[in-house]
Amino acid sequence: MSVIQPLAHGEKWTVRRAAPRSEWRQDLGRAVADTSYVALRLSGWLIMTTLASMGVLVLFFLMLGNFTPLGFFSHLGNLGTRFVAADGLRRATFMSQVHVVEALVFALVAIARGRLLLTILVPAKGASHG
Repeated sequence: MSVIQPLAHGEKWTVRRAAPRSEWRQDLGRAVADTSYVALRLSGWLIMTTLASMGVLVLFFLMLGNFTPLGFFSHLGNLGTRFVAADGLRRATFMSQVHVVEALVFALVAIARGRLLLTILVPAKGASHG
């Protein structure tokens, strides 16, 4: 069975309809493809947001070192020396503070990139292909 559908420029073409038994396979395939697409886009968004928030921390240490490699590594060396010399309680306290700051920075970067997240999650309203 075929159906005649008009195209935008006046030509006509025929579409062969699938048997009713295999329609659920096409629907399932489309659902898996759409879910995979959204999952890949969402994971890419999460990875880029995480990398951007880590970059903010690197930028902070660069700023402390007057944007010079010597100043940057001097501050990192000072932090590393003090971290290794500290006892376990102070290390745990410091790491909890670092996690809170990183979560706040991640939230700010995520808010700045929120519009892109909306374009990933909201389906496009374009013409259906296929």
